[in-house]
Amino acid sequence: MVSIDNGTTAPGQNSREFGVTIAMADQSGPFDYHLTQKLLALCEQHDIRHQRDIFRYYRSDSASALEAGNDIRTALITFGIDASHGWERIHSHALRSIAELVGVYLQSEVHIERDKDQLSGLKGFTHQPITPSKKEAADGFPSDD
Repeated sequence: MVSIDNGTTAPGQNSREFGVTIAMADQSGPFDYHLTQKLLALCEQHDIRHQRDIFRYYRSDSASALEAGNDIRTALITFGIDASHGWERIHSHALRSIAELVGVYLQSEVHIERDKDQLSGLKGFTHQPITPSKKEAADGFPSDD
């Protein structure tokens, strides 16, 4: 599980406005060594600007997944922001770097054999009710019928 979140640029933090920040740990502890190293290697191989950081006063969604009992590898990648939960300022370079890393990660090989196993399927998963929309014309716009 690779979580994506904001990484506030602040004194004592190594997050930057440019590139992707790969977290080594948050307040719940370190992230998976193998997955984190893979993300770092992908950045190096694909010339994606990056830096490392530790978020001592932040708890990621990955921690919740582990506490819920999931036996999964976790990592956190962030885009640098000037502030959070209000007037946020994000540089497009950081967002592009996140997108590039996620793209190459999704296309990369799975190296640890047990990670190839599917955790669950969609059987029994809830579905949202879908209300049919108005009939659309061939041009994609709703018809007057």
